[in-house]
Amino acid sequence: MKFVHYGLAFLLCLLLLTSHGCVPSLTSGFSQAETLVAEKDYQGAIDLYQEMINTKAGTTQARQAQLAMGELYLRVMEQTDKGIGIYKQLTVDAPESDETAEAYYRIGIHAFKTEKYKEAGINFELIVNRFPQLEISNKAQLMLAKSFEKAKQFEKATETYDQFAARNPKSGRAADALMLKAKIQKNHLGADKDAERTYQQVVKKYGRVQGLSEQLDAAKVELKSMGAFIPRPDDPTQTPVGQAMERQRRRIERDRPKNAERSRAIAGMGQDSGFGVTAEEVMASFGTIQGDDQGTFYDAMLMIANMNLQEENYRDAGALYFRAIELAKADQGKIDPYAYLRLSICYRKVGMSIRAQELMRQAIRKDKEVLNAVVRAGESQYANEEYEKAIETYKSVVGFNRKMDPEIYWRVALAHKKMKDVGKEVEYLERAVVASPDYEDALQSLAEALNYRMKERTRAGYYQDLVEGKGNSYEVQIELAEVSNRYGQHSKAKSRYNNAARIAQRELEKAENQADKSALENKILQAKIQAAITSYEIGKPEDGSQIIQALAESNPDHAMLDYATGQIAKFNDDSEGAISAFTIALGKNPRLSVAAVALSELYLKLDQRDQAVSTLEKYLSQNRYDRQTRKKLNALKNQSKESSPQ
Repeated sequence: MKFVHYGLAFLLCLLLLTSHGCVPSLTSGFSQAETLVAEKDYQGAIDLYQEMINTKAGTTQARQAQLAMGELYLRVMEQTDKGIGIYKQLTVDAPESDETAEAYYRIGIHAFKTEKYKEAGINFELIVNRFPQLEISNKAQLMLAKSFEKAKQFEKATETYDQFAARNPKSGRAADALMLKAKIQKNHLGADKDAERTYQQVVKKYGRVQGLSEQLDAAKVELKSMGAFIPRPDDPTQTPVGQAMERQRRRIERDRPKNAERSRAIAGMGQDSGFGVTAEEVMASFGTIQGDDQGTFYDAMLMIANMNLQEENYRDAGALYFRAIELAKADQGKIDPYAYLRLSICYRKVGMSIRAQELMRQAIRKDKEVLNAVVRAGESQYANEEYEKAIETYKSVVGFNRKMDPEIYWRVALAHKKMKDVGKEVEYLERAVVASPDYEDALQSLAEALNYRMKERTRAGYYQDLVEGKGNSYEVQIELAEVSNRYGQHSKAKSRYNNAARIAQRELEKAENQADKSALENKILQAKIQAAITSYEIGKPEDGSQIIQALAESNPDHAMLDYATGQIAKFNDDSEGAISAFTIALGKNPRLSVAAVALSELYLKLDQRDQAVSTLEKYLSQNRYDRQTRKKLNALKNQSKESSPQ
């Protein structure tokens, strides 16, 4: 058998190499496997890879064999599940290895090619946050941006391109990333002014960098076509911060004692911070730094880090903050909690959100006033009409203090209002209300936004009722439940649906007219079924199933039960069953908007856009005055136009 032949040859070679004191290389084993693949002896190659994995368990060679085997299954044999399974097993077996980063990347690329952009993005983002020291992290960050772009999450795509540029400030790839950002701003977001600023940024920042003439010429052409000002390239030595840094370099050189030893601030640097540059490299141009009675080495590093941060050089600033904090810990010295905050900002700016959150958490733990300081910084940016910066600043502290979250969401909404982005304004006002239904500023702002800018006067009335203390109605509770569901707050949604059912039940007990009784019974049924469906979302399917079974006994032919069946099938990834159930529900009750919307969304998820559109059109042909569903249809049609080839 070929397996035996190659296996024995491999072991013999290993013994010979070991007896001569050499470290065995498995190059020949990989070469043999490649030969077998070329001969289409795939099982023989797999056996050989498995032999390497078994005999060199836990080594780089074994992990490379896993990668090769996964590639063989995925690309050559087209056995997707086996290939992806091998990659995933590698990430479990050796979570911190370089090969795991490669495995995540290959999983992401496969998801991207099969148009599973959300899954692709998750894998790429894992690499960016967990393996920032590897070059593959840069590739993953670009693919993350492309995944957002393909998924039509254009704002996230521009943010990620911007983060890539901040992470690679002296690379030509940064200019490419900014050009892609500007293109999205102009073509997809309709933000011509933002695109103009981005093109100007390319010219100013990279105008003196050799080898980027193509990007610079393209940026200038775009600016000219937009009738915008073409700026002069920046001279780094002439900026205020650059001049301050030059003065600092001269002072250090002047005061440095002759024959002084290299300072501890630089010696021994090089631990990985994830920024792709060491503090030693950043500090090299400053010569030797000495501590004195007034300060420490890490104080000097913090000062220079602050200068870099002011100039938005987040990579270099982050590397210095990281090292200064390490030195302070080693010396058991005190360090300003705001250093943690600023390091968090640097991580966020280059796209390492997980590290950014951890540093923010440390900063707040050391000094609770840090949170208020961040909010005040956002207020200052808002007052200076720097609305994008204000939004980013506010969002950086969401989730660290639940009592403050409603106010932070409200402030984000106000900034979006100033930018005339009513969709985002409403989204963050809704988030504020979900976080705290009693937060009057958000309730009033949401009522006004819905009434005057969205023209959704019925919904606006619900929030005005809440402002006036009249929120204990069926309609208001259903509205709050739906908004809670929209932002993943399923437990709150379930509570609201149950509140609505109880309110309708009390009204039913007082009702005398049979038509009113029937309408209220229908409301109770709908609220209870929605609450039951929400039970599946919070991991309690048995509760939801019991409720639905009980309702089915007394209402066997009600369309809402078919809708519930469809939602459960959808939850269990049974698309065919869900489509059938939603269709039956609409057949029984053509006015059941929740079924029409759910069916349309499912078709969209299955990439059947025409069916998604026709489902809503058919429903609206019989329900012309349903403004909410018509808005969904119009948005869907606009997306179809954007995605169609020009």
